[in-house]
This record gives sequence, structure tokens and C-alpha cells, in this order.
Amino acid sequence: MRAFLQKIASPRNPRTFACLDEQGICRAFRQSAQPPGPAGWHEVNEQRLTWLGTPLPKSAFARH
Repeated sequence: MRAFLQKIASPRNPRTFACLDEQGICRAFRQSAQPPGPAGWHEVNEQRLTWLGTPLPKSAFARH
């Protein structure tokens, strides 16, 4: 029971996601444990504010 409670209560490392529009331009970033939704959100390795309004470099995308 204790292990179960620790698993629920322990903070998870948030993952970083970027929202790309139809042209591949970065419009927003979000950190969460799960993907925000299917509409243009892609997991990235890091968040750089200079990427907003520009296409993301291929090296930005997280590898699974």
C-alpha cells in the first residue's frame, strides 16, 4: 500500500510539447505528463522561446 501511495504522490517529470500549425510553425509550448492532444502537439527535447513563430529544427523533436 505504501509503494502505491508513493507512486501516486511522487511528482512526475513533465514532458515538453510544441504545437505546430499546418505550415510547421511553432505556435506554443506546453509541459505535461501526457500529450495535450492530437491537434498538432509534438514532443520536443527542450523549449526555446526563440523557436516561437519559426519552424522547429529536426534536432528539437524527441526520439522514442
